[in-house]
Amino acid sequence: MKNGATLTATVLLIVALHSFRDSQSGSIGGTIVPADGAIYVWAFQNRDTVKAAPVNGQFTLPASNGVWKVIVDSKDPYKDVMIENVQVNDGKETNLGEIRLQR
Repeated sequence: MKNGATLTATVLLIVALHSFRDSQSGSIGGTIVPADGAIYVWAFQNRDTVKAAPVNGQFTLPASNGVWKVIVDSKDPYKDVMIENVQVNDGKETNLGEIRLQR
């Protein structure tokens, strides 16, 4: 990762540690292609932040009701991916399907 991306990831980690809430009722899931191309998947909503490390390309993030932004923190040589306006509803998984990483 470049220095800017490393700084961004560090800031996001700090935000995540300070703003995680226990009241999640839905989730965001999907598949990263290639399966070993991502380090973490993050989701942000206002001051709430959640993250997960994909396992075999699969990820699930617990998320409360509302609109989220999802970021795939990819490994070199792949580019990070940002998906905005991800709607999560109570008790349901929002499946993002396959997220194909680009070089």
